[in-house]
Amino acid sequence: MQERLTTDCDEVAGSGGLVDVEREGALLKDALRGLVGVFALHDVILIGYLVLTTMFLLGAPPTELRAQSMNRNLAGIAALVSVCLLVRRATFLAPLLRSVLYRLSLVGAFLLNYLSLRTLLPAVRSDSVDAELLHLDLLLFHVEPALWMERFNTRPIVEWFSFFYFSYFLICFLSMVLAVWVARPGRGTTEYAVGSTLVYCVGQLGYMAVPAYGPIKALSHLYQGPLDGGFFWGCVSSVVQAGGAMKDVFPSLHTAAPLWFALYTFHRARTDRRLFWLAVVAAFFSMNIIVSTMLLRWHYAVDVVAGVVLAVGTAWLTPRLVRWEEGLRARLGQPQPWSFR
Repeated sequence: MQERLTTDCDEVAGSGGLVDVEREGALLKDALRGLVGVFALHDVILIGYLVLTTMFLLGAPPTELRAQSMNRNLAGIAALVSVCLLVRRATFLAPLLRSVLYRLSLVGAFLLNYLSLRTLLPAVRSDSVDAELLHLDLLLFHVEPALWMERFNTRPIVEWFSFFYFSYFLICFLSMVLAVWVARPGRGTTEYAVGSTLVYCVGQLGYMAVPAYGPIKALSHLYQGPLDGGFFWGCVSSVVQAGGAMKDVFPSLHTAAPLWFALYTFHRARTDRRLFWLAVVAAFFSMNIIVSTMLLRWHYAVDVVAGVVLAVGTAWLTPRLVRWEEGLRARLGQPQPWSFR
C-alpha cells in the first residue's frame, strides 16, 4: 500500500516536480532577499515615482521640455539605484562613509525632484484647471478664501503670514537634520523617510494630475490691488519666482509637509516626551503656514483640504508600513534600512 501511494505521488508530481517547485520558491526568496538588502521602502517609493513620471512623459507630446525631463528622470533612476547598490553592497567602504553618502544622496534627490518640476509639469500637461478648482471652492465653501481674505491685506498681517510661509523651507531643512542626521538611526528615522517620501511623491503626482496656477495668477483681475507686503513678502516672491514650479497647486504641499512633520513629532513624543514642545511649535508653525497659503493667494481652499488629507493619511499609514517592512526584513534576515555595518 505504501509503495502504491509513493508511486501515485511520483506520478502526480512528475519527474522532479516537487523539487522544481521548491527550487523556484527558494530562488524567489533569494531574489527578494537580495532586493530588500539593497533597497529600503522609501527608496522603492522614490524610484517608483521617477518611473511613473517617466511613463507620463512618454505619453506627452514631444517637446524640448519633455526631452530634458526624460533625461533628468532616467539619470535620477540610474543614480538612485547606483547609490543604493554602493552603500549597501560595497562593504569594503567604511560604514560611516556609506551612511553619509546615502543621507546626502536622499537629500539631493528630493531637492532635484522639486526643482525639476518647473520643466516637468508643463511637459506632462500644458493646460490648467484653475476654473474647476475655483468652482469647487465656491460649491463647497460658498466663497473663495483668497478673495475673501483680501480684507486683511495690511502690511503687518501680510508680513506675519509671509514670515510663516517662508519658514516652510527652514522647517523642511530642520526636520530633515533632526530626524536623519541628529537622531539615533532606528524606527523613527525610517518613519520620517517613508512618510516624507510619500508626502512629496504623492503631492507632486497630484500637481501633474491637477495642473493649476493658483488664485494669485488665475484671479489676478479680481483683486483690488497687490499684496501690501514688505521684507518677508519680498523674500517669498523672489524664491517662488526663482525656483518655484509655477503650477504646483493641488494638493498644497505647504500644507501637507509642515502638518506631516508636526504629526510625526507628536507621534515620536509618545515615546520621547522631550519632543512634545517641539511638536507644539511645529503645529503652531503649520497652522500659520496653512492660513498663509490662502491669504497670500497661492492656493484654493480645496488645495489646502487635499494637503490636510495627505498629511493625516500619511501619518496614519506610515507606522503600519514601517512595521511591515521591519517584519519583512526580519523574516529575510536583512538589516534595517539605516544599518550600514
